[in-house]
Amino acid sequence: MRLALRRTIFGVIGFWPVRALIRLFDISVRRILWMWSHLRLAALIRNQGTGCVCHWNAEIKYPERIELGDRVIIGLNVTLGAAGGIRLGNNVRLSRDAILETAGLDFSGGEPPYPHIHAPITLEEGVWVGARAIILGGVTIGRNAVVAAGSVVTRDVPPGVTVAGIPARPIGKPA
Repeated sequence: MRLALRRTIFGVIGFWPVRALIRLFDISVRRILWMWSHLRLAALIRNQGTGCVCHWNAEIKYPERIELGDRVIIGLNVTLGAAGGIRLGNNVRLSRDAILETAGLDFSGGEPPYPHIHAPITLEEGVWVGARAIILGGVTIGRNAVVAAGSVVTRDVPPGVTVAGIPARPIGKPA
């Protein structure tokens, strides 16, 4: 049964008009989502430079507290939680699933409920944040620094340094 169904599907998809129709549909949907992402970014984040690109499914919280430089790229599934404010310099790249979260809870107060706290995040010019990296509030990442995939950044990163790990530690300087 499975083999017959598989042969039928591949037989239909192998037929060139069906392939052309699927391709046309795919291109149309991608164009619509591309247009939507540009319109959404322009409507949400008023304080941005030129040439900024944001994937259509990025989660943007408190967009009025986000400032983007020129040519910023925000990738697939990125989360920007800007309760404390986020500033991204020119040529910043946020890879897929990266999280920038300025808010948290203050556990030093004793018993629950814990009070909410927030602190700003600043990524200076040329910073690259790898896939699934997390940057927490109160952090400044220096010019041309690299945050490796899967890292959790809890402290400031000097300019030109590559950090990795949980918590993120310097592993070298880029060439």
